[in-house]
Formats: sequence, structure tokens, C-alpha cells
Amino acid sequence: MFKIKKINLLAIKFIVLFLLIFCSNFIPAANADIYSGIPRTIAHDFLDMEKPFGAVLRHDEYINKLINKATLKIKFKNDYTTEEAIIVMSSIYILLKEEGFIFKPNFLLNVCLDKKQIDCDNYCAIYTAISEVLRLPIIPVFAPNHSFLRFNFNDGTYLNWEPVEGRHYPDAYYVKKLKIADQSIHQGVYLKSLSRKEFLGVQNNNIGAYLFTNKKFREAIPYFSEAIKLYPFFSSAYHNRGSSYYALNRKDRAFEDIRYTVTLDPMRPDTHNTLGDIYFDRKEYLKAFDHYAESIKLDPDNFAPYYGLGMVMKNAGKNKEADEWFRKSEEVKMKNRVRN
Repeated sequence: MFKIKKINLLAIKFIVLFLLIFCSNFIPAANADIYSGIPRTIAHDFLDMEKPFGAVLRHDEYINKLINKATLKIKFKNDYTTEEAIIVMSSIYILLKEEGFIFKPNFLLNVCLDKKQIDCDNYCAIYTAISEVLRLPIIPVFAPNHSFLRFNFNDGTYLNWEPVEGRHYPDAYYVKKLKIADQSIHQGVYLKSLSRKEFLGVQNNNIGAYLFTNKKFREAIPYFSEAIKLYPFFSSAYHNRGSSYYALNRKDRAFEDIRYTVTLDPMRPDTHNTLGDIYFDRKEYLKAFDHYAESIKLDPDNFAPYYGLGMVMKNAGKNKEADEWFRKSEEVKMKNRVRN
């Protein structure tokens, strides 16, 4: 996740209030229907998938409450101007701010709702749930380790919305900020508007990542596999499944997934580092060196590939060079520790 800029919430509230006064089409009907959970939204589907991990009825009810609050702020239109789209997206952003949500990486929606600490994927799940009930043209979009939203206009154009910041950005911003390769865009890996099925793939990946971080590698693999089935160009799921196989010492399967991940996203540093580890285990030391070096080039702040280069040098009998890389690895590790 990239760093988030601070937003002047008061300024956004003023803009929304000003525009609402002069845009009567956005005044909701007084007799708006109460939403009670039918039809089910993408957020409810996320929670259904999380029942083995703590999701219960009150989480569904809270999503219903958020949707009903949004209904009082937003009214469906057949067509929107850019300014009106910003009003809609800002209204949802302010609603979630007023509910007390703050950004924090968190894999599970039910945990986000309990702690009011929410990540980009689950922000998008809530926006999308609201859009499904209010029939808004809002679609989630996936980028490297990040999700955002896209408000589609009738003429085929769109407005990208950053749910964590409450701001809109062009595609070029994400390409530069997140270092997205052209081939990843052309293959449909990133910056592609997701179908509902593909977004469920993102949720499968999140549950798998939750299990992975708890060292339940075997249990995580079926979730990553389902994510790939639903979203066939999902580079994160391939990387995560490969990493799970590697943790289970199933190195041939790990090699297949990690090597394929590089073809989907050549700019992902941790994939190059893991591929370096696998090549080292396979005694293909020159290839290991190349991938460790590429990982450092893409992310100089990760200590692991420096250590990997040290191991390559040590294996080659170049102890002086090895010690230099090991020392650099420790320097980067300490630097990150102080920073955090």
C-alpha cells in the first residue's frame, strides 16, 4: 500500500454541502425504502466467506445500516456529470469518516467493521455494496497491492476514486506511483475494472493471505487457487500460492507459480526475491543473483535480497564480498526498524 496524504475533511464536507444545495437531483426521496439485506451485496458475500473467521449476523446488519445511511445522502440518476460523480463518492467517503473508519491494513472485512480499521480492498467492498443497492455505476479496480474504485459515465469515460484519501486520480498516477509495467496493463493484470466474480477472487486472496500470515500455509492454498480460478491473471494470488508452496517445501510447485508471477508483474520486488531463493536452492546461482539484484533495484529497502546476494557470494567462495552483502542486509534491516 502506498503512503496516504492527509485530507482536509472539513473542506470536503463544505464542497459536498455546497454542491448538494445547488444540485437538487441529489436530494433523496423522503420515503426511501429501508434496505434489510435483500438482495445480498458483495460485502455480504465477503462476510459469508468469513464465517469461519469470525463474521456473524451483526456484521451483516452493520453493512445494512451503512447502506441505509448512504441512501439518505445519495439518489440514483440515469446520467452523471463529473461534478455529480465527485459528490456521490465524497458522500460515501464522508459517511465512512463519520462512522469512525481509519485506514489500516487488515485482511478480513469483519475485523475491519469491529475495529473501524479498514484497508483498501474492504473500503472498495463497502463502496461497491452501496453502489449495488443504489444502482450506482461504481466498479472496483485492482493495482499492485492496492484497490481503488472507478465511477463509469455513459459515454465510456470514467473517474478513478481513491477511497482511502477521498480524491480522484488519473490512471497515469497509479502507473507512476505503483510502478506498473505496460505488459501488466495489456495483460489485464492491473488497472482493469473488475467483474463481481473477479472481486470475489480478491476476497479469496485476502482470506488466504490472512491464513498465510498465521503460518497456515496448507489451509491458505485452496483460497489462492480459488482466487486464480475466479481471476486468472491475478498476480498476487499466484505469488501468494507459490510462497505457500515454498513454505511447505513443495519447491517445484512454488517454482511454477513464482516464475509465472514474474510474467504477469515483472515489477514486483518480493516475487524476484522469492524466485532468487528458489534458484539458489536449485543451485542456479547466476539466475539467483540476477533476481536478488532485480529485487533490490525495485525495492532497496528490503533487507532479504541483500542477504541472498551474500549467500550467493559465500557459495562462490567470495567471503569478502559475502560479508559486505550481509553487512548491508543488517544496515537495511536496522534502518527499517528505526523508521517503523
